[in-house]
Amino acid sequence: MPPNMNPRYLLSIVVFFYFANASFAQQGELVARGHRRTTGTEDAKSSIYSVSQFIGRWQEVKRTNAGKKNIAFTDTTLLHFNDDKTVETRNTADDKMTMHMVEKATIDEDNSLSTGAEDYTIVSVSKDAMALQGEDEVVHYFKRSGVFAYELAEKYVPAKNNTTPEPELGKISLTKIMGHWTVYKRQAKPGFVTPALTVIKYLELTQKVDKNTASGMVTIYKSTVSEQVPCTVTIDGTNIKIVTSEVSFDLPVAVADGQEFDFGTTDLMYFCKQL
Repeated sequence: MPPNMNPRYLLSIVVFFYFANASFAQQGELVARGHRRTTGTEDAKSSIYSVSQFIGRWQEVKRTNAGKKNIAFTDTTLLHFNDDKTVETRNTADDKMTMHMVEKATIDEDNSLSTGAEDYTIVSVSKDAMALQGEDEVVHYFKRSGVFAYELAEKYVPAKNNTTPEPELGKISLTKIMGHWTVYKRQAKPGFVTPALTVIKYLELTQKVDKNTASGMVTIYKSTVSEQVPCTVTIDGTNIKIVTSEVSFDLPVAVADGQEFDFGTTDLMYFCKQL
């Protein structure tokens, strides 16, 4: 000790360094004033959803506004989430492709799903259905699809004989037409289909009422507007009757074998595949 150093001053220095060293050992690090300490064990915030839940094809079937009322829409959104976490967004109008985009799909901690084409807030997702809210507060409802209608159209090879097949009497079974059908082709006489004509895009029969009647949903299209509405379908002899609150169809059935479902007249024929 230097001869002129006060012993009490030296004791104060020793005590200060003792407590400073103990504090550093306990904390493990020094934190600047005004900064929050991170312990290294704090879990990062994450969404309750993951992109892997969405892998597959999804087809838009319904839209509702902020008041939860159904709204008609002029286009249909198709989302295909791939195993590599990319998502293909396609938009169709009047069965024609209007947009195709491929981007990386991401989900933020606030359950915001980014598809590149649009950002959504995830409302719900299950094995076969999901609801996504757009930035305009419109909720888009999707159903899982095995194959899209445009994919069926690309694979379709017309038969050599283009004549409309005659219905097979007594062969129409309600069981064979249950499920989700998409119209992949319409064959019409020139000029028959006009903007004023209501045509069918999709038909989904989910519940049997009796041996000849089922209920479900039908997507109809008229003058650039698509709308999904409840329907009742009845097998009447060799005809199928599709009844909604807005429009009804009574058409002869040509094929109903569980895989292919074709109905209509020589004026307008519908060719459908099971999704």
